[in-house]
Amino acid sequence: MSMNINGLGNTYNSINTNSKQYKALKEKGWLSGVIENESMMSPEEKMIYEIFGGRDTIIKNLMKQFDSDGDLLNSNGVAGMDVTGKGTSWQKLTNISEDHRQKMFDNVKREFIQEKGLSNGDTTKRSDIFKDYQLSVSKDKRLSGTWTLEQYEGQYRAAMYAAVKSANPNWKPGQAFDASILDNVTRESVEATLVQNGNRIVRNSIDVSV
Repeated sequence: MSMNINGLGNTYNSINTNSKQYKALKEKGWLSGVIENESMMSPEEKMIYEIFGGRDTIIKNLMKQFDSDGDLLNSNGVAGMDVTGKGTSWQKLTNISEDHRQKMFDNVKREFIQEKGLSNGDTTKRSDIFKDYQLSVSKDKRLSGTWTLEQYEGQYRAAMYAAVKSANPNWKPGQAFDASILDNVTRESVEATLVQNGNRIVRNSIDVSV
């Protein structure tokens, strides 16, 4: 069903009010926010607003932020990643495929060598790994799965840091190191040392009795 929305002097068409995207827009209060913003516009602002499509265009653009089920998309266009109202219930460990653990390990190792142990938000490809994983599982598994994959990511990096420091105690992140030090650091060797402690993955050498 389409509806006419009376705007600021014009009539806007082709908004499907039966769509789950539109309903989600209303439930989150975004639609009322659009109307409230309109009420505060000056005559000049209203004129410019109408020229660029007014409420119809705004609503259509906002609806694009939801998938066909009405679930909010994140910045990578993936649904099921909204934690609003979920507290920490999604922070639980779950099974991650060997394929995606390996992809994360390879990425961590490549970037650890490239950036000399530093984290570089401008060059990292970690978001691509997470997106690839998220799209490989159902929406209800994406939050807990991403939480778990992040745990593995941190332990892979920690193992590489420990290996370089063991070979050169004076080394600090940002300093060059012999990349061959990491030849024996494999995903399998790192994971062999890992255990679950509550909702986290930790090194077996750590006292997890607390």
